[in-house]
Amino acid sequence: MISLRRKLLFKLLAPLLPLLLIGVAAAFYMANHYASLAYDRSLFRAALALADQVEVVAGDVTVDLPQAAFDMLEYDKDDWIYYKVSGSHGEFVTGYPELPIPPIVKPVAGQHYYYTAQLDGKEISVAVFYLSLKGTSANGVAVIQVAETTSKRQSMVNEIMIGMVLPQLLMVVIAAMMVWRGVGRGLAPLDSLREEITSRSDRDLAPLNVADSPKEVQPMVEAMNDLMSRLEHTLKQQQRFVADASHQLRTPLAGLKTQAEIALREQQDPEQVRHALQHILTSSDNLSHLIAQLLTLARIDPKATVSLQMDPIDLEQLTREITASWVPNALAKRIDLGFEAQEENYLIAGDAILLRELIINLIDNAIRYTPMDGLVTISLQAVDSEVELCVEDNGPGIPPEKRERVFERFYRILGTGEDGCGLGLAIVREIAARHGATMQIKDSRHGTGVRMCIRFPARIEFA
Repeated sequence: MISLRRKLLFKLLAPLLPLLLIGVAAAFYMANHYASLAYDRSLFRAALALADQVEVVAGDVTVDLPQAAFDMLEYDKDDWIYYKVSGSHGEFVTGYPELPIPPIVKPVAGQHYYYTAQLDGKEISVAVFYLSLKGTSANGVAVIQVAETTSKRQSMVNEIMIGMVLPQLLMVVIAAMMVWRGVGRGLAPLDSLREEITSRSDRDLAPLNVADSPKEVQPMVEAMNDLMSRLEHTLKQQQRFVADASHQLRTPLAGLKTQAEIALREQQDPEQVRHALQHILTSSDNLSHLIAQLLTLARIDPKATVSLQMDPIDLEQLTREITASWVPNALAKRIDLGFEAQEENYLIAGDAILLRELIINLIDNAIRYTPMDGLVTISLQAVDSEVELCVEDNGPGIPPEKRERVFERFYRILGTGEDGCGLGLAIVREIAARHGATMQIKDSRHGTGVRMCIRFPARIEFA
């Protein structure tokens, strides 16, 4: 896991190292350049002073310099000065004959140059001056060389480097400390937010304080508040569902227990026993239906399942088969159960098991609340590129103000006289939503009753 603190510190401190290296390189270049410049100029001034003492006598180059002056020229408390004077033909005049000759092939009178060479295994810096002998009996140019080792230069470079690099290093350390402190203070609100979240109980879903959070973190805090709000709503729905389910299960179980006690007490009256057993059978059927509906709800809950495996489904064939299987139930109430389809191509993408459950609940709901000698019609039609499935009846209908509430779990309209658990339409809407379909309750074309319509998106053409 990557720490945000470490990532910020790395991003902020990493550039300091290249900057320090660049500063050290620049300091070394500047120190070396100016140290060499200073000492080279000192050598050149010595060469000029020596050139002033050069004379030409009878065509020979001589140096008129007292021995004390020679000693002063050679003396240096930190180093040893080397010098050499050569005539116009390269002949040695005075100084150190071992001093290497300049690398310049064609010297120019009045010019001076600097170069490095080796002398007695030591590196030396040499300043050379070409003195013009024009107008004398010697003619040509005299070569004056003054040299010294590079130890003084290196000592000066080291001193300059220490004087420049140490402050830079100190500045980098101070900057690193300030960055460390700044990152810590900048992340302090996140630490406070973390402590606020970790200190809460698992039941505390109150929104976090957005105003005290940094501007950059506020979208995340708002998203967390939205998540906790939705989670709180979901938990309340689950608690209400569990409470309703326990109530719905308690009723048939109590009925079963009561009827069983009646059957045990009425052992001498077979008719009473038969009546009690009939009630037990009815309660068992209701309980079985309720449990089946609860299991269906648990299976289609999008929070408890993975995404559906959508397959090509022939909705016309599936609806026709289910309608045929409900004919006996419709005949028991003398209900005219019909099926209509304008076309044969109603292929959609969906889950066959859930679609079967959807159609069954729609037909069961229509037959259950349609009175004797009623009419229930299932129809399929194409609407643009979509498929619309409708189940229409001529029952008592649903008042417009209650059409949205009938989709709530365990909600039933009072006064219908029919047993039910109030989960059928809730299941239908959940399955429709999982398939991206929309559901609408319309007025029946028979004058009474309702028309439940579900519109599935984009039907698939046969290959």
